[in-house]
Amino acid sequence: MPRVALFLDFENFYQTLKRRTVGPRGPFGASPRLNFEHLVEYIGENYGDLAREDFIAVANFTHYNPQIGALNRVATVIDAQSFLSREARQQQFGRHKGKKFVIRNYADMRLAFEVGRHVATRPADVYILGSGDDAFTAVGRTLRNMGYEVVFLAADPDSPSLSLQIQTEFDLLDFAVTQREPEPEPEAPPTPRQETDRAEALAALVGNLRREFSTAIPVALVEALLGPEEAAEAIRRAQGAGKVDLWESPSGVPCISLQTERLYGKIQPMESRPALVETARLLAAVHRIARQAPPRADRPYWRRALRSRLGLSNRQAKGLLQRLVALGVLTDGRMTRPRVSLEAVRALLTAADEEGDAA
Repeated sequence: MPRVALFLDFENFYQTLKRRTVGPRGPFGASPRLNFEHLVEYIGENYGDLAREDFIAVANFTHYNPQIGALNRVATVIDAQSFLSREARQQQFGRHKGKKFVIRNYADMRLAFEVGRHVATRPADVYILGSGDDAFTAVGRTLRNMGYEVVFLAADPDSPSLSLQIQTEFDLLDFAVTQREPEPEPEAPPTPRQETDRAEALAALVGNLRREFSTAIPVALVEALLGPEEAAEAIRRAQGAGKVDLWESPSGVPCISLQTERLYGKIQPMESRPALVETARLLAAVHRIARQAPPRADRPYWRRALRSRLGLSNRQAKGLLQRLVALGVLTDGRMTRPRVSLEAVRALLTAADEEGDAA
C-alpha cells in the first residue's frame, strides 16, 4: 500500500475554516467542526497509509488546543513558538523591547523544513501539503519533480487566500469531503397513488422538455434529471399508463415522447438537436461515474474519471468539473449524489452549442 505524508499549517488551516463557516452555505455549521481521524481514514481509503509520524502539524499551540478534532491522537504536533527571544527584541527594536514581535511566516518555514527532513529520512509515495500559501508552490513542484505525487489539502477551495498557482498546478483535496455525512434514512415504499403520480409527473416532464427545447428528447436527458433508477421506474409506469412512447432517432439515439404526439396513431421518429444529445451524454456519464465512485469521492477523483470516461484532456476535465460544481450538479461533500436541474441543462447546452460553433 502506498505511504502518505501530510504536512499541515494548522493555524492557517483553522482560520480559513472559520471564514468558510460564515453564512448559510458553511459546511461545518456556526463554527469549525473537524475530525482529523476521519481525515486520516479518508486518506487511507483514497491515497494510502498515513502513519502518525508521517502526519506533521505545525502551529504556535500556545494559542490553539492540539486536541481539537483529535489532532494530537493522529498527528505529530510541533509547537512552533514564533516569538522573538527577549535578547533578539532588545537588539532589533530597542525601546519596543517589551513587545512580543512575531517572526513572519515562521510556521511555513518550519513546515517546509519538516518536508525536507522527511524526504531525506523516510520518503513517502504521496505528499499532501496543508498550506495555501504561494511559497508552497515551489515545495510542491520540487516534490513532483522528484517523482512524488503531490496533493494540496484545502480548508476552502474557493478561498481568495488559496494560491492561484496551487489551484491550477495541483490536485486539491477539499477537507469537507473527508468528513463523514450522516447516513440517509431509507425511503418508504411508494403507495399506489404515488405510482400514478409518478407516471403523470414523467409525462409532464417530457411535455415541458419538448416545449423547452423544440426537438426530440433523448431518454438520457430524462435519466439525468430524475436519476437512472427513478427514471427507469417512472418511464415503465408511464408506458403502462399509455402516457409515453420510446423509440430511436434515425441516427440511433434512444428518445421519448408523449403518446399524444403520435400522428395518425403512429410514432414519428426525428433527429434530436446534436448539442442536446451531447449534453445528455455528458450528464449520463456523470451518473455512471457517481455509481462507481468510492463513498467519499473528491475533485481529483472526478477529474480523473471525467477525463477517462469522456476522452478529455486534463485541462478539459478540470474545466468541466469546475462547471459542474458551479452549476450545483456536483457538490463538495456529496460528490456521489449528483443533482441535475433544468437550469444546469440549459447552461451546459449553451456551452455545447458554443463549442460546436467554434469547431
